[in-house]
Amino acid sequence: MFKDKPIMGILNVTPDSFSDGGDFSDVNLAITHAKEMIADGVDIIDIGGQSTRPGYVKIAANQEMTRVIPVIEAIRDFSDIPISIDTYFPEVAKAAIEAGANIVNDIKGMDMDGMAEVVAFYNVPVIIMHSRTRQEGVSIFDDLAQFYQEKIEQCQAHDIPKENICFDPGIGFHKSMEDNELILSYPEKCRYEDYPLLYGVSRKRTIAHLINEDKPKERDFGTVAASLFSLEKGVEIVRVHNVKGMKDMLTVWNKLSR
Repeated sequence: MFKDKPIMGILNVTPDSFSDGGDFSDVNLAITHAKEMIADGVDIIDIGGQSTRPGYVKIAANQEMTRVIPVIEAIRDFSDIPISIDTYFPEVAKAAIEAGANIVNDIKGMDMDGMAEVVAFYNVPVIIMHSRTRQEGVSIFDDLAQFYQEKIEQCQAHDIPKENICFDPGIGFHKSMEDNELILSYPEKCRYEDYPLLYGVSRKRTIAHLINEDKPKERDFGTVAASLFSLEKGVEIVRVHNVKGMKDMLTVWNKLSR
């Protein structure tokens, strides 16, 4: 599932996401955007029903389900494109998989009780993000490695196969700007053994810091550059808002590289 599918397109069906909150909260608008991403060459559509921007207000699992399930079902009416469900609620993951989602993208890294059981029962791939506060006195790379090892052991305890596991170092989640830049600069130091990596830096404050741009939607060029750098360093998947920009850049780069 994680091989040869480098572009994950973001579909936030939320009213309050940091860069596109409200743009696709209506089901019809979300479906239109999904069709646009498919036409632009997206490999995976990542659907999220809860904002995780700094200072976000947590919503209940049932409210998240009312946002994401109709969109998943609607996309399944016209496409078999791989869909990931961006959630840390096991009950939302379960409902989404039954509605047609193929992947669980968990920003809390299966720390919530019941998530590992859902992933194991449905035998679906899982993206495990590091979103914990870094341990004092431990480098970001060592902190990531310890987290990855803990999660591998958790997966083994639940008989989740190795090929279903992907890690995300969690750029922007409880990390300093320095740590975010280190993760971006040295993907090889963020890898654990040969497990695939996903990088999601699209329009984030890390990009704003690098290019001095306050408006999130004006950070797409910086996002594409950082994402392309990550792919060239071996990262398997990049998660972006602007699918066409990423696809065009990657197509040109690959052709010229050959």
